[in-house]
Amino acid sequence: MAQPMQTTNFQDVFLKKIDRVFFEAYDEEPDQWSQYLNDKTSSQYAEIVQRYAGTANWAKKNELANPESQSFKLADLITTTHQPWSIQVEMSRELYDDFKFNEVENMTKDAGHGARNTVETNSAQVLDNAFTTNIYDGVPLISASHPNRGALGGTQSNLATGALNDANLKAGIVLFRQQKDEAGKQIMQRPSKLIVNQALQFTAAAVLQSALQSGTANNDTNTLPSLKIVDLLFTSSTTAWFLQANRHQMQHYWRVPVEFKRRPYMTDNMAWIWDGYFRDAYAVEDWRGIVGSTGL
Repeated sequence: MAQPMQTTNFQDVFLKKIDRVFFEAYDEEPDQWSQYLNDKTSSQYAEIVQRYAGTANWAKKNELANPESQSFKLADLITTTHQPWSIQVEMSRELYDDFKFNEVENMTKDAGHGARNTVETNSAQVLDNAFTTNIYDGVPLISASHPNRGALGGTQSNLATGALNDANLKAGIVLFRQQKDEAGKQIMQRPSKLIVNQALQFTAAAVLQSALQSGTANNDTNTLPSLKIVDLLFTSSTTAWFLQANRHQMQHYWRVPVEFKRRPYMTDNMAWIWDGYFRDAYAVEDWRGIVGSTGL
């Protein structure tokens, strides 16, 4: 004979919905971080990248002459370890028994928002620290003195100057297209994105999308190329701007994606506990592919 539905049947549904509400809140809005960091997964303790300086341009070869010998030169070794992040959410037996779902739903949504904010805030530090924190080559991500590791030596710059306007953005694009690899070979890529804090979104739109050249009284046509505007909520600078190519090497690694799991048993004080956890890492594996200005 079929068994009638009982209150206990709904308790399990209640708990499962809590799990679903967490990820619904986490995914309410599209990621911002994935618009400027590559989304990658990892299966190891640390990410290890060996950079090298490649060959120069090929040399002319005379008949029966031996080809010019060139070799690869080891450059910087980049090691990035993964950082765990976690939270514990506890719900009393009484709250569970009384099915106060609206209150619990709001608390669970808040935990989902907290996870998203943590990922976005941590990711934004890659740009927040771009002018001040050294990366693998001993200078910040945005610098006027990136050392070349090839035989030619010397330095390169990806530091633009000035506030976001027509003239400075054009100068930044020219600087971007001058980037060369470690051995001095020209890199053929163009910027595809203009990255700004949301406070600059309207300035960015005016500069890029005006029919005529912005910020001037003349009638010159706006000749700036089409760039995707990426306006961010979690970066701290409201003046900095960045140009980035599609083939950039700014990485975000998921070692363990975001989890939110209920423990199978209640605690001694008769509470249910959900454990939130993720483990990830951030790495700049090549400064090429981005140009930036503090906007000051």
